[in-house]
Amino acid sequence: MAQTLSETLDSHWSSTQRTIDKEVQDNFFEDYPTVNAHKKAKISKTGGREIQVILQSAGGNAESFDTYDTLGKAPINPFQSARYKWRYYAVPIILSDTERWENSGPEAIFDEMEALGNNAMDSILKAINEDFYTAQAGKNMLGFPDLMADAAGATVGGINSSTETFWESQRSTASATFLTQSSTNVFDGIDRWNDVMDLCHIQGGKIQKMYTTWSIAKSYRIALSSQGYARTSVDDAKGIGGSLMPAFYQAEVVADNDCTALHTYFENTNHNKLNILSKANFKKTSFTSLQSNGQLAQLAYVVAGVQYTTNNRRRSGVGTAITGT
Repeated sequence: MAQTLSETLDSHWSSTQRTIDKEVQDNFFEDYPTVNAHKKAKISKTGGREIQVILQSAGGNAESFDTYDTLGKAPINPFQSARYKWRYYAVPIILSDTERWENSGPEAIFDEMEALGNNAMDSILKAINEDFYTAQAGKNMLGFPDLMADAAGATVGGINSSTETFWESQRSTASATFLTQSSTNVFDGIDRWNDVMDLCHIQGGKIQKMYTTWSIAKSYRIALSSQGYARTSVDDAKGIGGSLMPAFYQAEVVADNDCTALHTYFENTNHNKLNILSKANFKKTSFTSLQSNGQLAQLAYVVAGVQYTTNNRRRSGVGTAITGT
C-alpha cells in the first residue's frame, strides 16, 4: 500500500519532477528453490485424467533342483499400479480498464499489467513451493510429507504401505542436535544424515537432493568450517571459500525457508518427479473482458496443472528430529 505523504504543493514541488527508478524491485517473494529445482527436472504430460505408474512389487520363487525333481509352477502377480490425480493452481491477473487506460503513453512509469502478471507467476510458485512441505489436503498436490512420511503406514497413489510394505519410505525419527558430538569428533547431525542416506541406498537408491531448513544447513556449514574439519590455505587468504552449501556425499544440499522444522528430506530424483500438464504449464490464460458482469476490467489467470509423484517410495526418506543452530 502507498505511503501517506505530507508535502507542500508549492512552486518547487510543481516545477521539479521526481527521479524514478522504473524497475519494480521485489520485497515480498523468496527464491523458492524447491519448486524451481523440480520445474527444471519436470516430467511434462500432454493430458490424461490421472497419472498412472506401473510398479513391480514382488518376485518369483527361484529354487535349486537336480535330475527329475518336480519344480514349482504357481503363478505370481508381481505388478500393480499407483494412481495420482492432477492438481490445479490459479492466480488472477485483473486490472480495470480505467487503470489500464491511465497506465499508458509516456505517463506510464512501468507496465502495470505486465508487473501484475509477474506478481501472479511469483505467487503461484510461492504456493506450490509451500505445498511441497505440506501433507496433501483438499485439492492441493502431494508433498514431501506424503512421499517421505514421518511415520509408517501412509497411503500414497492408492497403495497402503501398511499392507504393501514394498511401498514404505525410509526415515530416522531419532533426535539429534546437529553440532553435538556424542562420539568423539563425529557430529550427531552428520551421523543422522548418514543413517537416512544408508537406508535409502540399501534399497538400491541414490540420493541426489537433500532439502532442509536454513538452521540445519547452517549447522552443516559450521561443522565443515570448524577447526580440525576444514583445510585452510593462508597463501592468499580471502576468508572462507568454497560452496555455500557443500554436497553431502554427492547429494546437493538445498536450504529452503518453507522446509518443516527439524526435518531433512532425502530425495531420489530418479523416482520422485513433479509432473506438469503441458496445457497448464505455468501459463497465462487469455485476457477476458468482465463487461458481462457490468465491470470495465480485464481478467486472466496464471495456471499450473501439477502433481508430485513417485514410482519407488522406498528409495527416498526423511530425518525428522534434527535440531540446527
